[in-house]
Amino acid sequence: MTRENILRAGPALLRAGAAALASALIACTFARADPAAPADELQLAIILTRHSVRSPLATNEAMAGFAGQPWPKWEVAPGIQTPHGNSLAALMGDYYRARLTAAGALSGDPAVDGPRVFVRADNDQRTIETGRILGKALVRVGEPDVHALGEGMADPLFRPLRARVGHPDAALAVAAVLGRVGGDPSRVDRAYAAQLAELKAILFGPAGAPQGPSPFNAPAGVVPGGWDHLVTLKGPIYAASQCTESLLLEYTDGMPASDVGWGRADSRALADVLPLHELYFDLTQRTFYIAQAGGSNLASHIVDTLEQAALGQSVPGAIGPPEERVVILAGHDTNIANIGGMFGMDWWIPGTPANATLPGGALVFELRRHAGQQNSFYVRVSYVAQTLEQMREASTLSLASPPARSAVFVPGCGGSGPEFDAPLASFVRVARRVIAPAFVAEEP
Repeated sequence: MTRENILRAGPALLRAGAAALASALIACTFARADPAAPADELQLAIILTRHSVRSPLATNEAMAGFAGQPWPKWEVAPGIQTPHGNSLAALMGDYYRARLTAAGALSGDPAVDGPRVFVRADNDQRTIETGRILGKALVRVGEPDVHALGEGMADPLFRPLRARVGHPDAALAVAAVLGRVGGDPSRVDRAYAAQLAELKAILFGPAGAPQGPSPFNAPAGVVPGGWDHLVTLKGPIYAASQCTESLLLEYTDGMPASDVGWGRADSRALADVLPLHELYFDLTQRTFYIAQAGGSNLASHIVDTLEQAALGQSVPGAIGPPEERVVILAGHDTNIANIGGMFGMDWWIPGTPANATLPGGALVFELRRHAGQQNSFYVRVSYVAQTLEQMREASTLSLASPPARSAVFVPGCGGSGPEFDAPLASFVRVARRVIAPAFVAEEP
């Protein structure tokens, strides 16, 4: 069976007649609850996950001007995954093992499942550790092989801008963001004035305003970014993004309530101010041109990997060998945001803003096949993440007590069923339309 024949199978099914198609969809679509229905054959799961909870990237000294009091101390250096974060990754791994075993992708026998699991990670401590912990949870014997580039190397799969994949136009990226804010970034500050005021009340206490110069008083602007960001927002929204990320990490790391926003950031307050962080990410990572430049390489290799699993033989550009049933891609929030922005995907986890890229959260691409129909492959996409409370409490996860899950509709190919399943052929066509070849590296 050729790759082209596999892909042509999707349209053939659509021509089989409305009644037959409706019956097939009803028979093969399982309820949102886990596990999958027996007739639903899971061929491959690609889990594009963000690392788990880490300490803030900036030091407390660098963040001093963002708040009226010293920030709480962390037990690890900046940007390092915390012990609590390691525990959360292990809990997610336990859930994935239970779900994937129930769906038939894993057997529960480490000897059988070892060759079925492939772990690819960016080369930061937090991503390697997340990949290692998830791999060990899926195959509970020994230590997994975590495939990553050497320390200090820019990985084109996860850091394409830093690795200089293609030649993105920073001026065009700035224009794309300005076009989304009506040409005037200060309009964003005015539109989110209430959330900014609430955040400043957390950061600066009852006065709700910084004493002296502050990043919150800087003029709003959109400028070219640094070595791995095409654009940066200046002014209050940039400051808000930095601070809300720190508050989120304090809360999800299980810090005492008195240390989370100096005792002023409970779950309700956090829910109120987190939209400021997602707004920054939406503009700087999900704007289409930026998402395309940052996400095309990763998306292209994900599609190659799905096609390889459908074909059952090696496909150039695929991640891992053909016999893999689970591929873990341990990366960053930017990777998930870029893919979401490219495809126009949206998700919503309870207690968070739309399209939040939470610690340990993952976009999951499942290649499935209708039972009894050899080439009837389709793609199911979802976003899976622990809720803020599950992270804070390190709640045990299982099929009976799962993390939050949001089924994702892929514009241009998603179906009308409860899981929005897309025929593989249609998904590939949409993907190849939004992927820019200029930003794709040959090897994953």
